[in-house]
Amino acid sequence: MRKLRILALSHMFPTVRFRQYGAFICREAQDLERHGIECGFLVGRPWAPWPLHLVPRWRDYGPTNPLAPPAGLSARSVAYFRPPGLVFRRWDGRSLAHASLPIARDWHRQQPFDLVLGVSIFPDTEAAVLVGRALGLPVAGLAVGSDVMVYPDRLPVLRRQLNATLEQVALPIGVSRSVCRRLAETGPCRREPLCVYLGRDARQFAPAQDRDRVRVQLGWRREDIVALYVGGLVESKGMKELAAATEPLLREHARFRLVCLGDGPARDRVQALPRRLERDGAVVLPGRVTPEEVPPYLQAADFLVLPSYSEGMPQAILEAMNCGLPVVATRVGGVPEAVLEGETGLLVDARNAEQLRAAMERMIRDEPFRLAAGQKGLARARRVFDAEHSARLLAEALWLLAKT
Repeated sequence: MRKLRILALSHMFPTVRFRQYGAFICREAQDLERHGIECGFLVGRPWAPWPLHLVPRWRDYGPTNPLAPPAGLSARSVAYFRPPGLVFRRWDGRSLAHASLPIARDWHRQQPFDLVLGVSIFPDTEAAVLVGRALGLPVAGLAVGSDVMVYPDRLPVLRRQLNATLEQVALPIGVSRSVCRRLAETGPCRREPLCVYLGRDARQFAPAQDRDRVRVQLGWRREDIVALYVGGLVESKGMKELAAATEPLLREHARFRLVCLGDGPARDRVQALPRRLERDGAVVLPGRVTPEEVPPYLQAADFLVLPSYSEGMPQAILEAMNCGLPVVATRVGGVPEAVLEGETGLLVDARNAEQLRAAMERMIRDEPFRLAAGQKGLARARRVFDAEHSARLLAEALWLLAKT
């Protein structure tokens, strides 16, 4: 059987230091393999020549942090010029395309591709359009969240570039219905955007057979009520509101704990809480962990909390639901498509610390609701967000695109 070969341009991809970064698209690529689709990745890495790659801000892009492709995936690094800061994003796509094209041409000559996929609109799909045109291949573009929900509103020139990009994308794809609606409203799509809920490994993300044993392995007490946050510790993820909502709950509930997986510049907001409260262990900060280390935290926690200002379709929520966890999250992007208010969790307004505190307190106090919401979330994850169904839907669309 002939394989469909896709050249995927992605600035998100696992590295030695950050194996979680871009893990979602790698899982999808592995799922697509079962449908006769093979992905080769060109991974944009901001240019960090000596001595820039010795500076902490740029060290992540230097030779000490190479790509770490998951099993079965091929990836080639592309160094492209990208100064930090939102204002420079307007040139990202062209810069990435300029750096990618020689490598893409050479790879295409050796092992011909059938189409090009951009793994986010900015800069990946912008670059994919230029590379696809040069290679004479159709282009699919994936919108993941901030690329269409945030950046075009913050920098008007990106809205114009979004329109110009979508006019040349044969298959626009969104990770949630809300992202697809924004694509259709914002840009002149050539066809109705395809909604694909990117999958998870249901064998890896599943309820624990022995939750108490998992807690012992993590060093948690059996009687504690643990709220888990998974993601970057950055302001746009609602760290200010999370700290403000958590502090009174830690004062009032001796059994309550907050665990935050991830790292970032807003780490101090939650790290300072135990000192102010004089409660050692009230907040646990394991830092960045590998993808394989995430499931035990979800299996051992009591509920997930995600107070983001903007989202496409957070993988953390779907992974938590697959593990039987109820969710407290903000009513943004595709979150309400996963979290049904009062059924699989609780929704609050973004930037509203008081609503967040009240929702978290209900999870702490109301054990019957918490347990029931977790079970309903698990059933919904298996029914609506099945990874194999999503992979089959995407594979069919990609095969059809390649034949046109």
